[in-house]
Amino acid sequence: MFTKTFTLIKTYFLSALQRTFKTFISLMKIIIPVYTVVYILSLTPLLKMFGDFLAPAMKYFNLPGESALAIILGNFINLYAAIGVIPQLHLDPKQITTISLMLLTSHSQILETSILAKLKTKYLLVLIIRIVVAIIVGYLFARI
Repeated sequence: MFTKTFTLIKTYFLSALQRTFKTFISLMKIIIPVYTVVYILSLTPLLKMFGDFLAPAMKYFNLPGESALAIILGNFINLYAAIGVIPQLHLDPKQITTISLMLLTSHSQILETSILAKLKTKYLLVLIIRIVVAIIVGYLFARI
């Protein structure tokens, strides 16, 4: 009885460990390349130029212009791409929370909008609502 229970637990544990490892690898396939590219960009004037260009829009959220890259990648790719960018931006906790709240309401737009379109819903309305709510949440949190 004990041996059978132990074998069953061992089987479930090894299966869970295998699935966890596969998930970890799939996440790292996104995070590591994005982090590396943003790190390389931070060594060049390109990231600063991008930040300077978007700084006027990002000031409403009390964020540096470069943080737009995390929001853009989070919306067009997925949240893990944004996670790959954020460490390179050297943001304070409030700024990270602002980006997180914005991406919580508006992320993975291409994938999720295409799913909504296949479901025959009002996907454009949902897209607009998600983006507007993200902007409002970011603006209001920056004012706290």
